[in-house]
Amino acid sequence: MTKNRILLIGLLLSISINLFFVGGIAYRVANFDDERFGRPLPPNVGWVVRDLEESRRSELEPQLRESFTEIFPIRREMMTAQRQVNDLMSAQPFDANALNVAFASLREANIRYQALSHDQTSDILGLLSEEERQAALEFVQRRGPRDGRDGFRGRDGGPGFRRPGGPDGQRSPPSPPPTGANQ
Repeated sequence: MTKNRILLIGLLLSISINLFFVGGIAYRVANFDDERFGRPLPPNVGWVVRDLEESRRSELEPQLRESFTEIFPIRREMMTAQRQVNDLMSAQPFDANALNVAFASLREANIRYQALSHDQTSDILGLLSEEERQAALEFVQRRGPRDGRDGFRGRDGGPGFRRPGGPDGQRSPPSPPPTGANQ
C-alpha cells in the first residue's frame, strides 16, 4: 500500500468517526425533551422509584413528570442563585454585603425547593405499596460513600483527619474534667 493510500484511509476513518459523534449530538439536540433533560427520572423524587420494576416506574411516570415540571423552575432559580454566590465569592473587589444578599436568596430558594420536594416525595410514597416504600427506605439507607471513603475527606479520613472512634469504630468516653489549682 502506498503512503497516499494509507493517508486517505486514515482520513476517511477519522471523518467517519467524527460524523458518527456529530450525528449522535445532533440526534440528542433534535430530540431534546424540555421536561426531562435526558434524565430517566426526575432528580428530586426519582430516587423513590429507582429500585422498582421497570413496569411500575412506567406506571408512575406521569406523576414523576408532573413533579419535575412543578419543581424545575425553583431548581433553576436555586442553581442561578448558587452561581451568583460563586461569582461573588471570587469577585474583585470583594463585596460582603452583596454576598450576604446572594446567600439569603440561595437559602430562600433552597427552602422552597426542599419544601416542595418533601411534599412531592410524600405524594409519591403514598402511591407505593408497603414493600415498595421499604425498597425506597433501603435505597436511602445505603446511600453515601460506597468505596471506603469518609465523605469529602478521602479514604480513611484523609491526611490530618482523625476518625471519630477508636480502632473498633466506637467513640472513646469524654475526658474527665481537669482537677487542680487552676480551676
